[in-house]
Amino acid sequence: MKILVCISKTPDTTAKIAFADNNTKFASDGVQWIINPYDEWYALV
Repeated sequence: MKILVCISKTPDTTAKIAFADNNTKFASDGVQWIINPYDEWYALV
């Protein structure tokens, strides 16, 4: 059996994030991206 699992990248949970354009857009400059911690946990189970 083959199973496909989708995972998502999210900003590092310890990073400070900022918004641009009157708080309508996420400013991703200098943000480190990691695998969603919940996705990482369930990939191991």
